[in-house]
Amino acid sequence: MGDVTDLVLADAQSLSRKLSSEDRATMDEYMTMVRDVEVRMAKLEKLLANADVTVPKEEILPRGEYIRLQADLMLLAFQMGITNISTFMIGPERWDATLMYEGVFDKPVQHHNMTHNQKGNGYLELAKIDTFHMQQYAYMIQRMREIKESDGSTMLDNSLITYGAALGDGATHQYYDLPMIVAGGAQGQIKQGRFIRMKSGTLNSNLWLTLANLMGLEMESFADSHGVLSDLWA
Repeated sequence: MGDVTDLVLADAQSLSRKLSSEDRATMDEYMTMVRDVEVRMAKLEKLLANADVTVPKEEILPRGEYIRLQADLMLLAFQMGITNISTFMIGPERWDATLMYEGVFDKPVQHHNMTHNQKGNGYLELAKIDTFHMQQYAYMIQRMREIKESDGSTMLDNSLITYGAALGDGATHQYYDLPMIVAGGAQGQIKQGRFIRMKSGTLNSNLWLTLANLMGLEMESFADSHGVLSDLWA
């Protein structure tokens, strides 16, 4: 696979000469990020080179590296204007997916099984994966804080990044009262630094309707929603 940066380098250099020093620095930062993503993709592809594609072995890939790579690809898409919305399923929702959580366990583990076996101190091992996932979420937020917009604000100031789960309790498959985190400033529409305890039974679709309204979409409902979460507004 040819490097994207090699293909566009000549045009980029030509354009760079026409830019102000500030815009040139922004472009250089962007091109460096593209190159960095390419190098990381090549590294993961090398790990998969000898894998048996008929029997996928996801534990070959370091999970954190994979998640951070996907996060940076999403941020590049935002910067390029390819899309303003992206979703990423962190945990594969299928039985017994064995994954390598580098820096957490010395061998691949099955997250799904761990959610069903929390007797005694079992929850402590599960909490290590929860912490691992939160570190990846923090990575994306920090990267968005570092990316500057043309008006001096950051990508984080102008975005909404939601992190959560489809189950409130993995052992019982209870799917209500989900823990959700909403980061980002939404152009000043969100007041951060709060814990909001919603009424038990509040639908997750209410949150998605709220986010749509914050983005300027004139929607009165989404899926089975019955209203917006007005407490989110600043």
